[in-house]
Amino acid sequence: MRMRRAKISDTPAIHALVAHYAAQGFLLPRAAEEIRANIGHFIVQADGHRVVSCLSLESYGADLAEIRSIAVDPENRGRGLGARLIASALAEARRRGIARVFAVTHAPQFFERQGFTAAARQSLTEKIERDCRTCSQQRTCKLVAVIATVIPERVLLPILSESAAPVPAC
Repeated sequence: MRMRRAKISDTPAIHALVAHYAAQGFLLPRAAEEIRANIGHFIVQADGHRVVSCLSLESYGADLAEIRSIAVDPENRGRGLGARLIASALAEARRRGIARVFAVTHAPQFFERQGFTAAARQSLTEKIERDCRTCSQQRTCKLVAVIATVIPERVLLPILSESAAPVPAC
């Protein structure tokens, strides 16, 4: 498997992976046009020319980024591809000088195994302002916020209630 930045030609495969998990309620749906417009945010793993997993790392400025749309082809689950994607995203954040990376997820235990910790919803004001306030699932959202500190010396503000139990975000 080869890890690489996504190309425009990967759009249909990324869309199919995201749509598969969106249909099950695990990811928010993303239109092919949105994926294409944000293709520079995506990292993929390919088996030859076939994309088998993807992840989007979207910046909220110099100090914060979000992992979105992480998806592994069902036939390839359980092979460590998701963990490799997360490691690649964290390395990319480090290269870009981003201090913290977060996700909102149905699988907080997976992220915790990758070094993330549960985060209080209030600590992700950027996410709340950008996406959660207008989300159609805001009132019924069961996603949990998790965050990883990538460059500790760059963290400007402490994570609020870092030791608190997982709090739904979105």
